[in-house]
Amino acid sequence: MSDVPLDSTDGRSGTDLDTTPSVTPDDAFAALADPRRRTVVTALHEHTGDTMAIETLVDHVVSQEAPSAATRRHVHTSITDVELPKLDDWGLVEYDCARSTVRYIASPLVEGLLAHVAENDR
Repeated sequence: MSDVPLDSTDGRSGTDLDTTPSVTPDDAFAALADPRRRTVVTALHEHTGDTMAIETLVDHVVSQEAPSAATRRHVHTSITDVELPKLDDWGLVEYDCARSTVRYIASPLVEGLLAHVAENDR
C-alpha cells in the first residue's frame, strides 16, 4: 500500500503525480536508436537551462558531425522537421516551434539507456 494519498500533488499547479508522462520502452529505444536523435537527446539532457534554443542545439549537433554550411542547413531541417516532432510525440521533449526552443523532459529509462550507451561506446 502506498504512503502517498490519492489526492497528493507534486506542487506544480495541482498536478497529480500519476499524470506525469512516462516514456515507454519502445519509444525510448526508438528515440535512441538513431545516432542524430541520440546526440539531440544527450545534448538536451546535459543542458543546464530549462529550455534550449534550436540554433544552439543545431550548432551542437553540427559540431558532432562534419561541419559545413550544407551540413548545417541539412541538420537544421532534420532536427526541426523530423527529430524534434518525433521526440515530442514520444514524450521526451517539449518542442515549441513558434519560439524555436525545446525542453528535455526527464526520463529515468532514457537516462539509464544513455548512460549504458555512453559506457559501451568507448
